[in-house]
Amino acid sequence: MDNQKFSLLVNFSLRQGHICRLQDICSQALAVRTNDHAVLFWRAVGLLLESRSAEALRELQPLLQSPQVGLAAKAALIHASGVAEDHDKEVAVIQMAAELDDQSVAAPTSALSQLAMFLWHTGSQERARACAERALEQAPGDAASLSLLGWILIHHPHANTESSSIEPEDLEQAAGLLEQVLLKQPRHTEALLGKAQCLQLLGNPAAALELINAVIAQQPWFLSALVEKTNLLVSMHEWEQGMEVLGQLLQQEPDNIEALHLSGIHLLAREGNNAGAAKQLKALIQAVERQEPHNPALWLHLAQPFGRLAGQDSSILELSSALVGRACKAAPGGPQYAVEAGYQALLHGDVQGALAQYSRASHLHELDMEAMYGSIECDLLVGKVRDAASQLEFLKEVGSAGVGSLQAPDLLYLQGLLAWKQGRDLAQAATMLDQALHTRIEGLLEVAPGPSFFTRLNPSRVLGVVWLFLGALGGTPKAADEPASPLLTKCERLLQALLKHCPGMAQAHLLLAESHHLGGNSPVALRKVADVLHRAPDNISAHMLLTRIYLHQGNSSAAQEALDQAVGISFGIRESAAYASVKAQLLLAEGSSEEAERLLQAAMNMPGVKRQPTSQPRQKGISRWGAEPSVSERLAVYLLLAHTLTEVAKIPEATKVIEDAAREFQGGPEQALVTIAKSQLALKRGDVDTALALLRTIDRQSPHFLKALTATASIQLEHKRDPAAYVHCYSQLAEEHADYESYRLLGAAFMRIQEPEKAIKALEAALERQPKDGDLAAQIGAALMSTHQYRRALDYYHKAVRNSPANRPLQLHLARLLLRLKSWDSAEKVLRSILERPEEGPGSIEKQAANAKALSMLAQVYKGRGNQAEYETCLKQAQGIQGGVLESVRGDHPELVAAHKQAAAELQMELAHLYSSQHKTDQAVEAYEGAVRVDGAHHAAALALAKLHLDKGEEEAGRAVCAQLLTAHPENVEAQLLMVQLLSTQIEWSPLTMIQTVVQPVLLVVQEQYSDALQQLEQLLQRQPGNYTALAQLLTLLRRVGRVEEGAAYLHTAQDHVSRAAGTAGLHYCQGLHQRHSSQHKAALKAFNLARKDSHWEAQATLQMVEMYLHPEIEVMWAQAEQGLGLDQQPLQANLEAVAAAQKLLDDVHVTDNFAVQHKVLSCYAQMACGQEESIEEALKQLLELAGQHRESVPVLLALASGFMLKKQTPKARNQLKHIQKICYVADEADQYERAWLLLADIYIQSGKFDLAQVGLLLIMQSNHCVTDSSLILAAFAQCKRICESCLEALLVWTGMEWSGLSRKAAV
Repeated sequence: MDNQKFSLLVNFSLRQGHICRLQDICSQALAVRTNDHAVLFWRAVGLLLESRSAEALRELQPLLQSPQVGLAAKAALIHASGVAEDHDKEVAVIQMAAELDDQSVAAPTSALSQLAMFLWHTGSQERARACAERALEQAPGDAASLSLLGWILIHHPHANTESSSIEPEDLEQAAGLLEQVLLKQPRHTEALLGKAQCLQLLGNPAAALELINAVIAQQPWFLSALVEKTNLLVSMHEWEQGMEVLGQLLQQEPDNIEALHLSGIHLLAREGNNAGAAKQLKALIQAVERQEPHNPALWLHLAQPFGRLAGQDSSILELSSALVGRACKAAPGGPQYAVEAGYQALLHGDVQGALAQYSRASHLHELDMEAMYGSIECDLLVGKVRDAASQLEFLKEVGSAGVGSLQAPDLLYLQGLLAWKQGRDLAQAATMLDQALHTRIEGLLEVAPGPSFFTRLNPSRVLGVVWLFLGALGGTPKAADEPASPLLTKCERLLQALLKHCPGMAQAHLLLAESHHLGGNSPVALRKVADVLHRAPDNISAHMLLTRIYLHQGNSSAAQEALDQAVGISFGIRESAAYASVKAQLLLAEGSSEEAERLLQAAMNMPGVKRQPTSQPRQKGISRWGAEPSVSERLAVYLLLAHTLTEVAKIPEATKVIEDAAREFQGGPEQALVTIAKSQLALKRGDVDTALALLRTIDRQSPHFLKALTATASIQLEHKRDPAAYVHCYSQLAEEHADYESYRLLGAAFMRIQEPEKAIKALEAALERQPKDGDLAAQIGAALMSTHQYRRALDYYHKAVRNSPANRPLQLHLARLLLRLKSWDSAEKVLRSILERPEEGPGSIEKQAANAKALSMLAQVYKGRGNQAEYETCLKQAQGIQGGVLESVRGDHPELVAAHKQAAAELQMELAHLYSSQHKTDQAVEAYEGAVRVDGAHHAAALALAKLHLDKGEEEAGRAVCAQLLTAHPENVEAQLLMVQLLSTQIEWSPLTMIQTVVQPVLLVVQEQYSDALQQLEQLLQRQPGNYTALAQLLTLLRRVGRVEEGAAYLHTAQDHVSRAAGTAGLHYCQGLHQRHSSQHKAALKAFNLARKDSHWEAQATLQMVEMYLHPEIEVMWAQAEQGLGLDQQPLQANLEAVAAAQKLLDDVHVTDNFAVQHKVLSCYAQMACGQEESIEEALKQLLELAGQHRESVPVLLALASGFMLKKQTPKARNQLKHIQKICYVADEADQYERAWLLLADIYIQSGKFDLAQVGLLLIMQSNHCVTDSSLILAAFAQCKRICESCLEALLVWTGMEWSGLSRKAAV
């Protein structure tokens, strides 16, 4: 082994801190170079660095006279005297140091080089540099001296400390020195390594990599070069390539300490493979025990990053703590080991154990800053706030006196933690904590990733602060109208900064998911949890968080499944407060309130729930599950128990629980949550003023002030019914903060109280602060559309698309508006731009889903143009793409499955509607069944399928589908309403059998069916008084049974039950319907006009108004036709105004497919009502086209008959009306049937066919008990012809009208 190779191995071993390896190298060299003084010296140095001072002194003493290493041996003796702390030899040491200085002046080059090398590796940087420079002066071209000085300039033994830095001029000088060596000796390994180090530090890692590769190629025996290459690749953030190199190294040297160390860190920080990291750490410990059994400094260096990257993984923490504990035993006098042992105990959750270690470190070194910091943190964690405050004050005094080394980020962290525990200004405390962590993270931006980097980054501290912030927010996600807490923003920023360096840390991902969950962004939270479970399926915390997210979404079955998986991993979680909370929520969702109460009462008796946790170490193998609960978990048990007691009407007991919670959490950030819960309890008691007063007590600095403000606004609106006070809460927020979020919420508040103009102004203010927010621009567009300002909405959408040209959802919003405006060409252009966008990379789920949506909207374009073939083609293409998206998300993104199932089912529904309109009933049934197969929760598809079966006359199949839906979902309102329709239409008749059957029994059967239907509706409205769809159907049935006046009571109940019901569009619609049935036409029109401002009720309310405007005109038309009046006779001016109003309403309304036919029919009526020949001809032309498309549509056939009557073509009209009489009765079109039957009966009466007229009139009487026209006509022709007197008497008795009274009305 030559001098160059020996020097290379010695220097590399000492740079890595491998002392035993140094001795092994020396032993191998002595086998060849017996009694070589340099080799003997470095073997003695190895003993010295192992703290074997006596042995080292014995070996150094004979070397003092060596010309080559005598000076270095003397320096080593001086160093050994300092290490041994032998104060009796202080005079001799001083004398020896003086001799060393004198002798070094005239020492030869070799002696100076050995001295410089020793001083460099023992931390005397400046003295080492001076000796190396003198050696170089004596031998200017000496390669060894040049290389040594170059390395001294670029590598400081204490480079891991934050205060160390390398001056740029030193780097340049070092590079020049090493270049001189390589010019003479291009294969000089140490110079190549040094030059590579210089290039890396100068920011040229690619050139450095070339030099390392040269070393590997030239010196294949030097495996440590692979370690250097790995470190360089990692510094370039090329972790994958670095791990490949490590793999090659581990194949050749399986117990290489550096390779095992880096590999384990990679598994933890980058891959999130904790089990693999634990295995690697065990292998590392075994390798260290064999190779470096007496090297506590190395053990400390190896353990530190593992402890900080472990998160809450107890298996890794136990291994790293054991390594640190061994270092403490090996070097009991080293305070740094005690400090690290304390921090490892703190990571374990053993605060008392940590405090003991920090105290021992302070005893070893009174001014050890890290020990002081650790003691203060422990005091804060156990609640000794005053002691911690006094110690911090002492630290400030020490810092002002210039004693010690105060580290700003650590000190700021402790000050922030103290302020947080004091609870005086939590916002300021959070800012200090956030600033401390960001300062530390930003201070590492220029540091190359590696073991020391992760030690200094300290991810565990970042996670601890985030945990603190999230715990203060409680476990309830914010409401949609609630501003996001600033703490959430801080959490997300910290976690994102951490995950840039540690993308594999499962706990960081889970905390980020928790942050998204609490921020109301459940889809993103689900994706984050799914990613964690994909890497670690047995992560209990992930399953528990998944349970909570599903609970918030109302998906109880998925929540129960996730909870069962967590229990399957570890039964110990059943003894935790967190488990009790989520299980109780599941029980509440199932309606098992009493069982939930018992579970929570038992949870209150769990250790630590009713008192502050004792901070004992966690049990092995269960992480934090099974340990004492956190503050947020304890609070959750209290609040959930109070809520459960309220649900079971135990208000006094709930009040006591809240009072206990108020005492338990007094002074902390959780106190505000208890106050909010107390206000909710006051609301349950009906004490609104007390609830508001409690919310006003929450301090503005509390992290829950915004939640309290939102709760106040909600009470003002829902209980006080004061929209002005409601909006004032958000206006106050916008005035104080004047930021994006506050203006966005203000806009939403204005929209909620139906003031879209003010909402638009607020949203525009928000958009000014984030001009590229496409979603916000879409909200403004929607608000403008609600006020019918379509052109302004278009401008906003166009502007937003220009700002975000790649925003597909925004382009879809624009296309949707263009579709609504029937701008087919423009809509097609936008949609084509989405579909034809060039591919930037592999297709993403979002992109494919957007393409499916664009195709479905393009289908609407073709539908609007009347191109049925292209309409169907686009729908099928969209269906194919959506099916592929659904398959993709099943495995990779299970949280998205439900949404994409619904989208696929909607496309099937659209196809089914198309086939149904084309009378392709079999294909329609197949499409509806396909929708149900794709999404079993798609109730609309099941209902549509049931209705289609009924339309086909397959009543049994329809009832089976409806019954199946009600069995699975007994509370499904639509299914209940369909059953009501079944009950009201299952009686069948034909004209011939009606004449031959005794009428009274038949009518009694009908009366019974109506009664059953009304009973079901009444039961439904008792549970849901604000279900306006059911209420509208009830009012219609009440009209049919002649009990119109009873509808007023149901309207009053709905108005009293639903908050601000007077401003609800659905209620306005029902009011208008009742007023129309009661002949209060002006009031009805006013109510319908209010209802049509809502997009959901717009179409049906508008069409009701149109019918009211046109209905008198229709009667006038019939009268003119019957009296033989000419079509050229002009209608009255008032009638023309009514027709004009109807036409304007028809032009303005946006109708969906459900109302498209009705809209076209009413438009034809409006044309005919003008009384002009050309208008009637045009209307008849349109109606004939409609009749070709809808052969069984009663409204179309009736309108067609009305047109023929106006044209005095009575036979044609009669034929259409006779065809209606044969069509199967559909309750939804009852009014149209009755008008048709009445018109046909009138035609028969005019022609003297009283027996045929009787059939239609009897049908009307069966369908509607609240009919006067048919009763009058029936009585009139009955008196004239004296037929069916018994039947008539039965009819009139059943309808509650006396014969004499009816006769008088008929006579009049």
